[in-house]
Amino acid sequence: MHRVMNTDLYRYRIHLLLTSTLFLLSTVVCRADVTVDQLTGEDKEMFDKFRHLLQYGEPDEFFSFANDYERVLHDKGYMMLYYKLLNNEGFFALRHNMVFRAMQAGERLNEELHNDGASQYYYLATGLMGDIYNSVYSRNKAEQFFMQALEEVEDTDPKFSMRTYQSLAEMLSMKDAGKALQWMEKSMALAKETDNIEYLSLSLAMTAYIYFLEDNAKAFRDYYDQYVELRSQKKHGFSHRYDNILEIAQLSFDRQYGLALNKLQHGGTLYVDSSLVAIRIFTMQRDIDKVVEAVKRRHLEMDSIYSLAQIGNFDQLATERALIMTREESLANKKLAKKLTYWLIGLTSVYIFVYLMGRRRLLRKIWARNRQLKVALEKAEGSDRMKSAFIRSMSHEIRTPLNAVSGFSQVLCNPNFELDDEEKHDMEMRISKNVNQITNIINEMLELSKSESETSIDEGEKQQVYCNDLGRKALEDIRGKQHSGVEFRFTSEVDDAFTVHTNANRLMVALRHLLDNAAKFTDTGYVELSIAKQVDRILFYVTDTGVGIKEEDRERIFETFSKIDDFKEGLGLGLPICRRLITSLGGEVQLDSTYSQGCRFIISLPME
Repeated sequence: MHRVMNTDLYRYRIHLLLTSTLFLLSTVVCRADVTVDQLTGEDKEMFDKFRHLLQYGEPDEFFSFANDYERVLHDKGYMMLYYKLLNNEGFFALRHNMVFRAMQAGERLNEELHNDGASQYYYLATGLMGDIYNSVYSRNKAEQFFMQALEEVEDTDPKFSMRTYQSLAEMLSMKDAGKALQWMEKSMALAKETDNIEYLSLSLAMTAYIYFLEDNAKAFRDYYDQYVELRSQKKHGFSHRYDNILEIAQLSFDRQYGLALNKLQHGGTLYVDSSLVAIRIFTMQRDIDKVVEAVKRRHLEMDSIYSLAQIGNFDQLATERALIMTREESLANKKLAKKLTYWLIGLTSVYIFVYLMGRRRLLRKIWARNRQLKVALEKAEGSDRMKSAFIRSMSHEIRTPLNAVSGFSQVLCNPNFELDDEEKHDMEMRISKNVNQITNIINEMLELSKSESETSIDEGEKQQVYCNDLGRKALEDIRGKQHSGVEFRFTSEVDDAFTVHTNANRLMVALRHLLDNAAKFTDTGYVELSIAKQVDRILFYVTDTGVGIKEEDRERIFETFSKIDDFKEGLGLGLPICRRLITSLGGEVQLDSTYSQGCRFIISLPME
């Protein structure tokens, strides 16, 4: 999931910058030159090539063509397109993690606009600076530039305003959700006013996403329903960008966490930070371990992003100064700013290094302490649950056979009862059966205690085990316990000389428990033990044609003292013991949910 989350975050940033770029290209700004729609002939061909390279070109190819194209635009007096080209150079550089080059593009654009007195386009440079700071997670600076850009654009460019509202909302969604929602209300109001379906759909989706992060199910469903209603109208311009994340949020609020996590990993691009989505799902699921792991992964991702961004962080100071200084002041202070920048880079690098190292050490201590507290809490709660379940189960499972033994013994020993040999033999068999039942219960309790205390096994306790011989012996040990109409089967894809390095006794006990369960719940058909090999693992399949397990019971069958049928013998320890034994061998035990003719359990062990 870690690689998927990184990829989603990177794709999301690319898509956001590309969307911004294409929007700025398509915006018509009034000046005494042509717009995009008015281009023809060679001008149209050059523009189409520029747009293609902007989306799909490599940096060297793009910047080479952009340098030539900007001279053409400037010479022809197409100033609006010329300023947009400079702006898009900055976005292209950001998309390829070239922060310093993006800053240079912003500085040049700002200088050109001020030299030409084109104040109506100042918001292009200011908005670019906001996106640059946002891309390196300097959120306070980004917010300042976005606010300045909104003042500069006023009401001349509604699309730019709506995009900026949404950038502010997304940037503040974790820091100040209330403020983020206010920006989304502005975006929705402007989208309705201008009848812009694209930005209305994006605003509804982003608002629903923010409520998902806030764990507000009612508000989420309200905006999600509006989003679905708008989507059902199939109006031109509707954006499906956030379909995946909203479906994941819907599944999470419906407590279908497994489906939500599966869609998070395999459902395609989200266009939001998938690490935050994973953390929210695990939090709703109340899985503390996974929350901690997700936070750790996101922390490492942010460390990586910050490391890449530090190269250009203090070059941004020089560019920011250029935005508020005249050209003459910039030239006079150029050398001084350069020296200060180098000093600031060095000092800040040292500060950041010391800060991050101290923070990591503190976080490690906090995580370690939290793990200890969680383990202690789980042990205490588990002990309490086990005590209650133990008393409840043992009182029934032991009392019943003891009563039977006591009753039959009194009959046998009472001289007033005259019994023939056949009746005596029958009572002896019943006494023996109930004694064996009590013995099995005690043995299961001992096995449970041993499996809990021994969570792993030393290599010295392992040996080469012949898989087929062990499988046949396990099946033979259970033979006789099945109902009269049930057939025992054994199949194997490996030859009799095939071995696996493991502990034979633990594997045998685990197989017996699975086979015993299968025989107990199968009245007709067959119980089959089969062996297969997959790359670096050996698989043991225990398949039956019995009653099966309901979908709602599949999560609890491996819990201690959990029984699907309270009228069947046993304490509900077989599957928990089996799982703990196989886990101590480095393997896994799973229920095959795709099998529907009964039950199929799979033991998977690593092969050395």
